[in-house]
Amino acid sequence: MSNDYNKRSALLSELNALRARVDELEAELSSPTNCVECYPLDSTSKDTHEGVVFEDLFNLKDIQRLQDEFASAMGVASVITRPDGTPITKPSGFCRLCEIVRKTKKGLANCYKSDAIIGRLNIDGPNIRKCMSGGLWDAGAGIAVGGQHVASWLIGQVRDESQDEDTMRAYARKIGSDENDIAEAFANVVSMSYEQFEKVSKVLFTLATQISDIAYKNIQQEHFIKDLKGAEAELAKTRNYLSNIIDSMPSLLIGVDTKCRVTQWNIEAEKVTCLSANEVLGHSLGEVLPRIAFEMDRVEEAIRTKTPRSDSLHTNIPGGEVLHENITIYPLIANGVDGAVVRIDDVTDLIKLQQMMVQSEKMLSVGGLAAGIAHEINNPLAGIQGYALNMKRRIFGDIKKNEEVAAECKVALKDVRRYLERREIPKMIDGIQESSMRAATIVRNMLSFSRKSEEKLIPHDITKILDNTLELAASDYNLEKKYDFKMIEVVREYDEHVPLVPCEKNEIQQVFLNLFKNGADAMMEKAYVNDHPRFVCRVKHRVAEVIVEIEDNGLGIDDATQKRIFEPFYTTKNVGSGTGLGLSVSYFIITDLHHGSLEIDSALGKWTRFTIKLSLQYI
Repeated sequence: MSNDYNKRSALLSELNALRARVDELEAELSSPTNCVECYPLDSTSKDTHEGVVFEDLFNLKDIQRLQDEFASAMGVASVITRPDGTPITKPSGFCRLCEIVRKTKKGLANCYKSDAIIGRLNIDGPNIRKCMSGGLWDAGAGIAVGGQHVASWLIGQVRDESQDEDTMRAYARKIGSDENDIAEAFANVVSMSYEQFEKVSKVLFTLATQISDIAYKNIQQEHFIKDLKGAEAELAKTRNYLSNIIDSMPSLLIGVDTKCRVTQWNIEAEKVTCLSANEVLGHSLGEVLPRIAFEMDRVEEAIRTKTPRSDSLHTNIPGGEVLHENITIYPLIANGVDGAVVRIDDVTDLIKLQQMMVQSEKMLSVGGLAAGIAHEINNPLAGIQGYALNMKRRIFGDIKKNEEVAAECKVALKDVRRYLERREIPKMIDGIQESSMRAATIVRNMLSFSRKSEEKLIPHDITKILDNTLELAASDYNLEKKYDFKMIEVVREYDEHVPLVPCEKNEIQQVFLNLFKNGADAMMEKAYVNDHPRFVCRVKHRVAEVIVEIEDNGLGIDDATQKRIFEPFYTTKNVGSGTGLGLSVSYFIITDLHHGSLEIDSALGKWTRFTIKLSLQYI
C-alpha cells in the first residue's frame, strides 16, 4: 500500500515538474504575439492552413528536448511523426525489442502503420491501444493547426501481464526475426499498469493540445508578419514611386511645415543649390534658399488660408545675367497634414523667347520698311542710270542729231568732246553708271532677302545663293569699326556640277549672311602678321547631300564657347554689340526647317569653319 502511495506521489511530482517545464518551453517556442489576438484566422480556411509543415512551425531542437525529457520522466518511449507515421524527431527511450522489430521489412511497415493509426487526430483525448507490430501498449495524440493534422506525438513500448513470451516468439517467426533475441529483448521491456499508462497518455494529450495552440499562434503570427511586410513593401513602393515623380520634375519642389522648415527637397533643388536633402531638412527655407526669404510671409499666409499663392522672382547672378523664376505655393489640405509645397520654375529662357518674339516683330517691321525704301530708291536709280546713259549717248554717241545741234550752236562737236575729256567728264559719267548699277544690285539683293519665305522647298543653285550673299555682305561697310567687307579676300572652292538643292532661298541666304558677318567681325579683331583676312567658301557634292563650308582665318573659338555657340542669347560680344540670336536662328533654319545639320570646328587664334549639310531629297 505504501509502495503504491510512494509511486503515486513520485509520479505526481514528475507531472508537476513536467508541466512547469512545458510552460517554459511554451514561452520559448512561441514568438511575440502582440496584436495576434486582433488578427484571427478562420480555422476552416484551407488556404490558411493547407500545406503547413510541423518543422516550419517550431525549433526542432526545443521539441526534441521536450520529447526526451518527457520520455525520461515518464519511463516510456517517445517519438513525433508525420500523420503517415514517418518520424520527425529522433526516438527517445526506444526499447531494444522495437529496434529489433524495426530492422525487418515487415516489422517496420507494421510499426509505421500502427503509429499512423495511434497518432490520428482525436479532440476527445489520447488514442491508447496495443502496437500492431509487437503488441506492446502505445498511445498517441495528434497535433493540429486550425483543424489541420500536422504531426502525431507517440509514446509507449510498455507491457503488462497480458503479454507473454510465446506470443512474441510467434511474431518473431512471422516477421523473420530471431526468436531468442526477441524473447530476451521482451524480458527487458518496461512494465507498467494500464491505469498508470493511461495517466501518462492524458499528460501527453495535454502537451499535444498546448503545442497545437502554440502552433496556431505561430502561424497566426507568421501570417500577420507576412501581411505586415507586404503592407510595408507596398508602402515603400508607393513612397519610392512618389519620390521618383517628385525627383523627375524639372522644377524645384520643396516641402515645408507650418514653421517654414524644409521637409522635402527634390533632386532639382539639390542641383540648383548644391545642397543635399540631408543638409537642409529641418532648416528654415529662407536660410537654405536666401533669395526667396521675402516669400516666407506668403508661404505662411497660404498655409493659414489654404489658398495657393504665386509670384515672380528676378535674381541678379554673377556675370550680369538675370534669373527669372516663377514661384507657386501650394498649401497641403488633405489628410490633416499642415504645411505647403513650394514650386520654383526657371522661366528665364521663356522670358527671353518672349523678348525675342517682340524683337522679331520689330525686325519684321524694319524689314518691311527697308523693302519699301528699296522700292522707292529703285525709281530715282532708274532715272540716274537713264540720264547717265543718255548723257553719254548725246555727247559721245555717233548720232546725227548730235551733229545738227552742234551746228546750230555754232560749235564743233569734236571740240566739245575734247573739252569734256580734258575735264574727265566721261570718267565721271562712267562712275555714275557704275555706282548706280552697284546700288541697283544692293537694292535687288535687299528686296530678295526681305521677301516673305516660300512655303515649300524648291531646287536652287546653292553656289549662286552663296555668291549673291557675298555680294550683299560686301555692301556692308561697318562705320563703327571702319572696315570694308570688300577688303576681305574670298577664295571659292566649288565642286563641278553641283546639283540643285531643295531649300528656301531667303532662309539659306540669311544663314550665309550671318556666318559671313560673324566671320568678318572675328577677322577685323585680329592683328595679322604676314597675312590678311580671308574667307574660304567650299561647296561639295556627296552622294545624297551637298556640303557648304564657310571658313575664316580670324581669332578662332575656344572649346567651351563652341559647346554653347548655337544657344539662344549666348554671345561673346560686348553688351550692345550682339543679341546672341544670329547663330541660334541659323541653326534652327538648317536643322529644323531644312532637316540638315550645322556644325562648327575651330582652332583658337587660327581659323573657324562652319559646315552646313543639306539633303538633296525633297522634305
